[in-house]
Amino acid sequence: MREARSPGGDICEALFWVDGGPCAGALRRLGVAPLRGRAFAAFLKVILFAWLPLVVLAAADGVLVGGASLPLLHDLSAHTRFLVAVPLLVLADLPIGARLDRCTAQFIAADLVREDDRALFAGILVAARRARDSRVAAVVVLAAAYLITAGVVALGEGGVGDSWQAQGGTRGFTLAGGWYALVSLPLFHFVLVRWVHRLFVWGRFLRRVSRLDLQLTAAHPDRAGGLGFLGDGLLPFAIPVFAVSAVIASAIGTRILFAGATLEQYHSSYVAGLVLALMCVVGPLFVVAPTLLRLKLRGLLQYGVLGSRYAQRFEARWLGAGEGVDESLLGTPDVQSLADLAACHAVVRGIRLVPFEPRDILVLALLGALPALPLAATTSAAREFLQRALRLFL
Repeated sequence: MREARSPGGDICEALFWVDGGPCAGALRRLGVAPLRGRAFAAFLKVILFAWLPLVVLAAADGVLVGGASLPLLHDLSAHTRFLVAVPLLVLADLPIGARLDRCTAQFIAADLVREDDRALFAGILVAARRARDSRVAAVVVLAAAYLITAGVVALGEGGVGDSWQAQGGTRGFTLAGGWYALVSLPLFHFVLVRWVHRLFVWGRFLRRVSRLDLQLTAAHPDRAGGLGFLGDGLLPFAIPVFAVSAVIASAIGTRILFAGATLEQYHSSYVAGLVLALMCVVGPLFVVAPTLLRLKLRGLLQYGVLGSRYAQRFEARWLGAGEGVDESLLGTPDVQSLADLAACHAVVRGIRLVPFEPRDILVLALLGALPALPLAATTSAAREFLQRALRLFL
């Protein structure tokens, strides 16, 4: 836990969001927690723990470069999981954790939490820490990792019966297949489900905070009542989206190359997976929608009343005789003042119910879709385009 000091000098406990969570102590002892300047070491240890044993055991089994229809060297999904996805999901602790910490502290720094509610806010933070470090959550996450692994192994993810995992299509595992099913693949699913748990805790924290009597302003220029900081800077969340997308794309690529599949068979599955990943990272922001909706409706009524009073006196001064006009209420009754009032009303009318811009989601989607670009080359239309392009230069 850290401390964040508000401008008024009050101290409110702030949560370091990724310094904990399911099995955090075990991950630190294994050296795969990238906190406190150990990012590169964590990256190497993840690879050595999850990927290198597969290579050594596959070589001992004779299925590293041959000996099966799908040797380990050709399994794109296995390499992508442990050389790309798992390291990225572990290293994502640093940028995403820093981002969530700043958002948490901003509630106090921007005076969004009233003085009378500071104790309640601190209590919500304590509850979030307990939920993050819950032993029950750790058991659930670990169990979910092994259940997902069991399902993936049972379905035969590669689509090839004779693979480096079960040579000859038998039900028994090779040595490499056993390590993959018992250690490497559960590790991947564990760090993935762990992120889902963290995002769930973050969403519940935002829901409870949004129910406080926050000092939100309908005319705030961020068009989110002052909560726009929650959606600003979503770029770090592209890391887990990219990791998930890379795993799905590599699994599809393996089936296309070695099981005779086509991209058309899996494009809907890929899109569904990408959309699900996007919803997981931005879904927590939807919990503040009821609060912003109430703020927008209240602001429209309040600024509607103010606009009517001001416009009536403006017209009375400039279009009528001006008799009986309350000069103290008018202030400076010129066209610029009326335009400023109209601009405020437009800001209120444009309040976003979810504090992010559509372009932010578009950027996340584009970055997440990058691993699928090589798959596009496998379609017949792409091949014809490449062939015609090559004829122009050859």
